[in-house]
Amino acid sequence: MLKFSLSEFFDKLILLVAMIVFLLVGVSSIRSVKDLETISLQDAPMLSESKVDVQTYSVDFRLPESSTWNRPQSQSRGDDWIFDVFTPPVLYYNPASREFTVTPPELVASNARDPWKAFEIELLEVRQRPYRLQLIGYASQDGDYVASFEYIPTGEVLLARAGKRLAEAGVKVLSFEVKQMEVEQEGSMPIFESVGVARLHDYESGEDIYLTNLETKIFSDLEAKVRSIDNGDVYVVREGSQVELENGFYIIGDLSEDPQEAMVTKVSIDGEKRLSKLLKPRTGDGFLDQGILNENQPSPFAIRPRMVPPKPNS
Repeated sequence: MLKFSLSEFFDKLILLVAMIVFLLVGVSSIRSVKDLETISLQDAPMLSESKVDVQTYSVDFRLPESSTWNRPQSQSRGDDWIFDVFTPPVLYYNPASREFTVTPPELVASNARDPWKAFEIELLEVRQRPYRLQLIGYASQDGDYVASFEYIPTGEVLLARAGKRLAEAGVKVLSFEVKQMEVEQEGSMPIFESVGVARLHDYESGEDIYLTNLETKIFSDLEAKVRSIDNGDVYVVREGSQVELENGFYIIGDLSEDPQEAMVTKVSIDGEKRLSKLLKPRTGDGFLDQGILNENQPSPFAIRPRMVPPKPNS
């Protein structure tokens, strides 16, 4: 005869009830999902149109008139320098020429460069303008003085007495005399020296100019020394001067002594094109190409008081 304990019977009964409850919950869930799908497929509006009380308006929408912009014009610095209202040109720095360009220098082949855009001159130096004639010495014979002048543009030495006209320099020597003047010596007491003094009449300016053999006569305005890259010709120019070369002529603009700079504008032969650049003297390795190896090479424009030559012992 089989025997069952009471605890085992109750355990099996509880398990059976739990299974029946789980089955009933599952069947109810499936029916609920099917009811929701049926409601979602119905076309009936969620809210009756009769219950919607909203005023409607018609809007007259017009597109704004389109604006047209004029094409940007090239700037005076060159044809490629075009500044639009919102898009300025992209600028590049060329270390070889030490200036800004609108064309990447590394992307321009040497055989593809526009010859018009090549500058044929370079700046050597900017200085204060010396007078074109300088008194460098004198000689005397029986009280009759002969003065020695250096004509700066050519380096030629000209001899003249009082009353003589130097046509090549555009002046006339009005008078010449020797005076005793006090001359300051660095590191020593002032001494009196015989100094030649020449009074000239300048036909170009209409003024009288005084020169001595102890100092260089200079003016406050500036002049520059430029060189043709093609043939090496050197020109001494001032603001407003023009240098004519093969592919056009160059107009010298503003000059600056500190720092040394010159604004130069290249103009085509027909006058239709203009290209401006700010030129600076070549420094460092650039001078090696010209054969100047001495770093302490004196400047050809250096203006210093002339040294008084020692008197011979009598």
